[in-house]
Amino acid sequence: MEFLYFHLSKKTLLSPMDITKKCFLIFILFCAAGYGQVESKSECNAMIEKGIALMFEKKHVQSLEILLEATAIAQKNDWSQQEFRAVLNTGSNYYLMSDFGEALEFYLKAYEIAIEHLQTKDELTVLNNIGILYFQESNLPKARDYFLKAYELSSTDINSNKHGYYAINLALVSNKMNKAEDASRYIQEALPLVRDQPEIEIMAKMALAENLFIKSNYDQARERALTLLPQLVGDAHADNRVFVLLLIAQIYERQQNYQLALQYARRARAASKSLENREDVYEALSKAYISLRDYDSALRYKDSVIMARDTLQKIRNITLYENNKIKFEIQNYAHQLSESQLLLQKERRFFYSVVVFGLLLFVLALWIFRNHITKQKQRKKITELELEQEKSKRLLAEKQIREREIGIKLEQQRLKNELDLKNRKLTSKAVYLSSRNELIEEIVETLSANAQVKAQPELLSQLKALSKHLKNNPQFDSFFSHFEEVNPGFSTRLLALHPNLTQQDVRFIMYLYMNLGNNEIASLLNITPQSCRKRKERISKKLDLGEGKSLAVYITTI
Repeated sequence: MEFLYFHLSKKTLLSPMDITKKCFLIFILFCAAGYGQVESKSECNAMIEKGIALMFEKKHVQSLEILLEATAIAQKNDWSQQEFRAVLNTGSNYYLMSDFGEALEFYLKAYEIAIEHLQTKDELTVLNNIGILYFQESNLPKARDYFLKAYELSSTDINSNKHGYYAINLALVSNKMNKAEDASRYIQEALPLVRDQPEIEIMAKMALAENLFIKSNYDQARERALTLLPQLVGDAHADNRVFVLLLIAQIYERQQNYQLALQYARRARAASKSLENREDVYEALSKAYISLRDYDSALRYKDSVIMARDTLQKIRNITLYENNKIKFEIQNYAHQLSESQLLLQKERRFFYSVVVFGLLLFVLALWIFRNHITKQKQRKKITELELEQEKSKRLLAEKQIREREIGIKLEQQRLKNELDLKNRKLTSKAVYLSSRNELIEEIVETLSANAQVKAQPELLSQLKALSKHLKNNPQFDSFFSHFEEVNPGFSTRLLALHPNLTQQDVRFIMYLYMNLGNNEIASLLNITPQSCRKRKERISKKLDLGEGKSLAVYITTI
């Protein structure tokens, strides 16, 4: 109904006489249209082929007009195959226009025709189309039901050569539903069946790579995905290439290789040609930058996600508006077609009475159009108010999201400052212990060297006890507990990478991690600086560090 409002609003100066002349001219055209009847199936098939060609040229109005006329002709002559093709491709027109509700209605009509009058292969075609439609709507359970029907039906049809194709569709939807084992079974069944169909085999390999990722087999998934990339060249494979690049980025992210994850997310952004996958690309880039702690870049790409979503929504709204106009034109055309046929039959018997009836009909239509204009203006005003309200809500939501993100960033900065403060306190405590131990050690050595002290065995035994106390000072245990609080999981990660390290080795590495020097560490461990250097060399060998690699630099990467 949108198209009529726009058309009439451009003709506000038409007089009643002009309207009457135009109505009479349209009526004559209706009558003339009835004389050009299609006489054979081949002519009807030619009409359908022309409609399909126009559909792929995105000339949906012309395509739908031809297909609806072909449907009416096929119904009149009981040509089931032609009626099926015309109805099915009418649904495909609406699918390409993203009007899934209208597309589903025509697909179901085609399905009824196929069940009653046609072969299994036609039934399979409709089931698969319905499954794809539900998949695009993210109604995964419904999509799986229809793909499963096509899969089971193709397995019983000895003439079907598309069983592997339907199995791949089932695998893809099973992956999306996280039913990894089901998807794996369908992929293994499909691969031998699609060897001679390169395009479908690529889809099978993509499904396999995604399935391995879902099952956490990251190395195998990465190898599969990387072998697919050279095959996905050209605009025809742009969306598939973006899918594979994002999959590789996710794999590297799970393996904590954030630099490579960022690299492949950037490649996906460069390969992206459509807005539909732009949101996923920006989301991947945002996650990669968060992992690399580049929060400014992460926030920018978070904003890009929201902008891409809004842009896509605007495009969909415009598409919906255009679809409504096209739908009205097609409904008007179908109405005109049926009316022309009716008027043609009556004209052959009662030409003048039909002329009068036609004029009355168009006067009535004119009155309906005028009423429609008024209602349309009201609906348009309501729609504008609703859109304005929705825009206000969206802006408020975006503001709240930005405030939350700023709060999170401030909290992260506060935690970082607290961690730095605790590390400084911990380092001060370690230095204090080092200085205290050095002082006590000097006193013990001085007293032990004194001749008067040597003459007193009891005093010498007390000095030895003091030295032993330095080696088993309980404050060190408290120190290491504080270290784990400030640097949680460090020792666990260290031992996971190098389980052959002793507890003394771990303590030594902790002191190095805090940037303490050889003399300070020697004092804390009550050993000589020379022993400290030797221990560092011994630990480097245990960690299997090569020539020229620093132990202090290596432990900062753990």
